[in-house]
Amino acid sequence: MTRSIMNGSQSSHGGIQDSIGRWRMALLIVATISFVTLTVDAADDSKPLERFSISVMGDVPYAPAEVVSLPQQLIDVPKQSVFVVHLGDIKTGRSECVEPVYELVSGILSKSAQQLFIIPGDNEWNDCANPNEAWTLWQKYFRRFDQKWKSNLKVERQAERDENFAFVHSNVLFVGINLVGGRVHDPNEWKRRHAENLDWIRRYLERERNSVTSAVIFAHAHPTAHHQDFMDPFFDVATAFEKPILFIHGDGHKWIHDNPYQAKNIVRVQVDQGGIAPPLTVSFTEDPRNPFVLDRRKPSVSQEP
Repeated sequence: MTRSIMNGSQSSHGGIQDSIGRWRMALLIVATISFVTLTVDAADDSKPLERFSISVMGDVPYAPAEVVSLPQQLIDVPKQSVFVVHLGDIKTGRSECVEPVYELVSGILSKSAQQLFIIPGDNEWNDCANPNEAWTLWQKYFRRFDQKWKSNLKVERQAERDENFAFVHSNVLFVGINLVGGRVHDPNEWKRRHAENLDWIRRYLERERNSVTSAVIFAHAHPTAHHQDFMDPFFDVATAFEKPILFIHGDGHKWIHDNPYQAKNIVRVQVDQGGIAPPLTVSFTEDPRNPFVLDRRKPSVSQEP
């Protein structure tokens, strides 16, 4: 009888110990989950989440060595880049505007693993001895160049200017325009094209204002007094948009990253000439305070002002 009571007491004591053990284990699991959650939250606060990236280049190839290096630069474009944009100037201003040049560069760019967009530069158009002939060559080899790749991007083209494009990807608006530097080869064409560029940008900034988080404008020219009839009204349109805009161009060859315009929601970037640095990587984040993360990817020569 005594033995039976003692065995029952030991069994009851063991059950209590098991319950305490399970209780302690539950507390440990809850504490671990809480710690992991706090750690993840702290990491998210310290670094904005990057949604996607693109790559941007310009003013390349200018020399035989760059004809050789450009294919490798395209191979080295980060795989997370959704698409690539060439900002124009596929040759130097001193070289001839002859068909083999357009054909050569078109062939190189078409080997890009990612979909590639291109807009005109002055070296292959208005600075040529015969701008009309040069424009015919540009259209032959680069018109709707991005259609060489299969893509889910819903790209729209301006009826008046087929080289101008626009689309939305992951709540970011992208707009490409024909804004060149160099020689004003035809004042009437210059003025009309600027007006058409402005209409194209205004249409999309107004239409997408409530559906996107930011916008990117691709152009070739480093804006000068020759572009004032476009830039001044563009600032008004940009201010009304009220969201961050990245205005990214080539033309000047040296890196610039600033905010010099009266529209304070515009960040301006001038990319390195393609022989100085590989294509720029632009990443887009969910942080409205830091929507654009720029990575020059180790240029060989620093051009930081």
